Amino acid sequence: MDQYYPWFVLVHLLGLSLFLAGHGVAMFLSFRVRRARDRERAAELLMLSGQGSQVSLLGLLVLVLGGLAAAWVGGLLLAPWVVASYVVLVVVYVLMSAIASPYYYGLRNGLTGRRGAPPIEDGELLRRLDSRRPEALAVVGSIGLVVLLWLMVLKPG
Repeated sequence: MDQYYPWFVLVHLLGLSLFLAGHGVAMFLSFRVRRARDRERAAELLMLSGQGSQVSLLGLLVLVLGGLAAAWVGGLLLAPWVVASYVVLVVVYVLMSAIASPYYYGLRNGLTGRRGAPPIEDGELLRRLDSRRPEALAVVGSIGLVVLLWLMVLKPG
């Protein structure tokens, strides 16, 4: 099984690349959408951001599977720093989803009037676009990234 270890690491890195690319697009657009002043532009940016998030989630899945396989082959699946990284990943994912999902789904639905609700008025759109959610997400994600890097570099425990 050790002969597969380089392949698992390669899959892990492929997942990381997909995750970073998709997440980078979604992050950039989450800040950019605040400058949109018309519905069509805001809807377009939100659609692109959603597509970036989908690529990011696919990358995260590949990243996690490759990382778990590499940890298993390396005999590190239950190492304290690896288990801690699982916990950090889940906590950051849950926090970021709790911050982002209601806001962005609400904004998308409000723009188009989906789910039986009428579209939001222009004044309400501008108020919603003036949110600080992107900064909150950046703080949570940055803290999670620093903790994950610390765990992977120093391997405590």
